Amino acid sequence: MGSRDVTAAERTEERTRATAATITLACIFAWLLPGAGHLYLGKKVRALVFFSLVTLSFILGIALHGRFSVVDGRQPLLSELQVVACLGSGPMEIAARTILYGAPVYKLPESDSTELGETRRPRTIVGKTLRSRTEAHDSAYGTAYLWTAGLMNLLLILDVFDIGIRRKE
Repeated sequence: MGSRDVTAAERTEERTRATAATITLACIFAWLLPGAGHLYLGKKVRALVFFSLVTLSFILGIALHGRFSVVDGRQPLLSELQVVACLGSGPMEIAARTILYGAPVYKLPESDSTELGETRRPRTIVGKTLRSRTEAHDSAYGTAYLWTAGLMNLLLILDVFDIGIRRKE
């Protein structure tokens, strides 16, 4: 007998490895494109609904002059959490940020930082863009939509994980 018998434990371990790879890939797809992880796991209707919700929220955020947050040394923790919320939308956030700021900028340039109480005109395209979008009358709504899109997509990645490990259908 040239081939060895595969035990039940080895088959289970092999299935676990395959499942882990599938779940990991589904989560990556879910971040790359909202709904793609659900589609990969065979949840077509959910995929379409979630793609529509996240993308519409993101587009509304841009249309309503939402600010793509940058890390600001004056409020590091809060601004870092805001950046994470934005980044949850995936590559579409990176592309929009690149178009808006001219590069995928995630930190406020030092030349645009101000001391408390000091008012100064921004010097870089990032600072000027941030200021103009912040001064728009609908900026707060747009920013809320951008953060909502990112946070919703992060929750959907967790949903993909739960479906992948069969915690839910």
